[in-house]
Amino acid sequence: MEKMLISFSGGRTSAYMMYRLITDFSDKYEFKIVFANTGKEDEETLKFVDRCAKEWNVEIIWVEGIYKDDNGLPFTKKGWGVKHKIVTFETASRNGQPFEELISVLGIPSSNVPFCSFQLKRKPILHYMKTIGWKKYKIAIGIRNDEVDRISSEYKKRRIVYPLISKDFFPTNKPQILDWFLKNLFDLQCSKNLGNCDLCWKKGTDTLIKALKEKPQIIDWWQNMTNKYSHFAPRTMKKGFEPPFNFYRTNMSPNDLLKLKLLSDKQLDLFVENEKLDGCSESCEPF
Repeated sequence: MEKMLISFSGGRTSAYMMYRLITDFSDKYEFKIVFANTGKEDEETLKFVDRCAKEWNVEIIWVEGIYKDDNGLPFTKKGWGVKHKIVTFETASRNGQPFEELISVLGIPSSNVPFCSFQLKRKPILHYMKTIGWKKYKIAIGIRNDEVDRISSEYKKRRIVYPLISKDFFPTNKPQILDWFLKNLFDLQCSKNLGNCDLCWKKGTDTLIKALKEKPQIIDWWQNMTNKYSHFAPRTMKKGFEPPFNFYRTNMSPNDLLKLKLLSDKQLDLFVENEKLDGCSESCEPF
């Protein structure tokens, strides 16, 4: 029997993919379902992941990245490395602890140095898979057939499969998933503006402002990170960039977002209209 890792993001699309795979393909694959918590997921996302496990009677492994040893020093494997720890719904970080530990080692991520999904999600997941002895397995990613532009150019090399696109599985689009959840016993209650990390720099500025209007208090953690680490040059930062280093496009700080929040809707629309997105403005795939 083939092995397959289901990378569960905590969203509807990913949950639907997981449900269909374990329901229709358990006779063909041995599955491991892994959710990587960054510490900045909305609480409703965490509740949804927990309920999926309970309602569908499946084991979802929760992992968080570890970036320093017991002495507070970065791991040194060819320069540096990532390990993982297993947590639960009850013990998972809600205060950004894994994310801050990463920032303290590598600096603040941004569109100039987009390493956070790789380090906060992919590496902890892969380290977990290594510890359980899995070596050759497929990786299922929840990208739908109406967003094929998001697939990895190296998906064959990495043994990635897209069940919601491939004819070998169950091609599915967003309206179909939304309709399925209308008939389901439960649904994700997280606002679309707060999905993934609550003030993720990959989101468009209009989405960030809407998230701030919904939960103004979420700005505090991001500004605190800026206050502590903005003069720490990210290890992979390109030459020519100088501190302070900030999360957001055009090197905006979280406090700069607060200023944009004061703009009228018309003024904000004009700002967003001229904003250059980077192609991954709303996605956060680890693979």
